Amino acid sequence: METLYQSLVTVNPVTLIAQICNLFIQLLIAKIFFLDKVKAILDQRRTAADKEITDAQAARAEAMTIKETYEQNMKEARAKADDLLLTAQRTANSRSEEIINQAQQTAAQIKLKASSDIEMEKKKAINDAKNEISGLAMAIAGKVVERELSAADQEQLIDRFINELGDSV
Repeated sequence: METLYQSLVTVNPVTLIAQICNLFIQLLIAKIFFLDKVKAILDQRRTAADKEITDAQAARAEAMTIKETYEQNMKEARAKADDLLLTAQRTANSRSEEIINQAQQTAAQIKLKASSDIEMEKKKAINDAKNEISGLAMAIAGKVVERELSAADQEQLIDRFINELGDSV
């Protein structure tokens, strides 16, 4: 058994030279038949990888362009929205001022009309009171003073009484 293991472990120079020659022959055969095909496959892979890299760079550049366009559009949209908001605020302010002015004018007109109505009613009440008082004064004067007065004296007394009454009102 020992010889079996020894034969596996020992180096035979003829076998070694044959194995080296066998290796060189295999390399030469591989070079002749397969080296060009392997190089062609590697060149194809290199070309495909370069193409993918350039495509990726182009796609990235296009994405950056699209992003810049998007950002510009967003800035313009914000500016338009701000302008619309400012215009709406101005319109609302002017409309509210217009409504307030109209309300103030209407209130002033109502107040003026109410004042004139009050003044007319006051004059009417004073005139009604004067007429009633003059009638009462005549009746009272006739009963209290049963003496004869001339028509001019009676008229003078009534006018004086009404004037005194009108001054106190």
